[in-house]
Amino acid sequence: MQKHHIKTRAHLSLLAANLIYGFNYSIAKDIMPGSIKPLALVALRTVVTTILFWIVSLFLPKEKVTRRDIFLLFLCSFIGVVINQALFLAGLNLTTPINSSLIQTMNPIAAFIFAAAILKEDISFIKVTGLTIGLSGVVLLILQGGRPQFGNATFIGNLYIFLSTISWALYTVVIKRMLERYHPVTVMKWTFLFGILTTIPLGYSEFIATDWSVLSLNEWLSIGFVVVAATFLGQLLITSGLKNVSPTVVSSYTYLQPLIAAIIASLIGQDKTDAVKIISAILIFTGVYLVSKPQPLKFSFIKKQSGKLQTPEG
Repeated sequence: MQKHHIKTRAHLSLLAANLIYGFNYSIAKDIMPGSIKPLALVALRTVVTTILFWIVSLFLPKEKVTRRDIFLLFLCSFIGVVINQALFLAGLNLTTPINSSLIQTMNPIAAFIFAAAILKEDISFIKVTGLTIGLSGVVLLILQGGRPQFGNATFIGNLYIFLSTISWALYTVVIKRMLERYHPVTVMKWTFLFGILTTIPLGYSEFIATDWSVLSLNEWLSIGFVVVAATFLGQLLITSGLKNVSPTVVSSYTYLQPLIAAIIASLIGQDKTDAVKIISAILIFTGVYLVSKPQPLKFSFIKKQSGKLQTPEG
């Protein structure tokens, strides 16, 4: 029963994080590059998030991180903070929301491959079916808004989003090892601390070029949401969920982001709910459920080991 409650809390954390990300997509796009440039925003969110995680860690039991794990956390930082965030915001600034959403749906597939190769996660027929169903729901939702624009003007942005998606999938798999040994806050405080070593030099010129004095209250609130809610709180919720479920399950929640964005747009009058969105919602939630449901059935239905034929454990 306790294990069931832990899994439930993990899924609620992932749902909450992706709800935040659903808001963040439109908010971040709205303030770039007019209010703040992408790399300046990356540097700002990294510094503030580092400070917040270290403050929170003061109220938790101290954990000693081994030298070997310090190196792995540095690697996680480079993949998940520097590469992922820089490429995502830079790509979002250049390409269209339709293109970005479509490209990001590859995240669960990439995480599925990385998890199978690195964590030896089972490749089951049910999980593949769930990923396919979820992906079909997202594609149906995205294509309702028109044909994706993969022209020359947005090629670089599309490429950045693609590389960002791959880096995030790899990050969730690598960071999973750290979360098995340490508290999520411990992992995040070191990950973001290492991140500022790169993001500050990367975004320094854009940061000092920003005219902070002319920003309106709404622009400050938007920047605050991207920095505090979408970065600090979002990362805390993601890592809390990842500690108790597989990277494939975590990445499958990416399918919810376009749906959540559409629902938010409907609530604020920018869009309306219709039959296509309802069907997409059913497909997406079905896909997430199947991916998160443990199944013993594998592609390798019969394995040969030590000269004996063995069937998968049931």
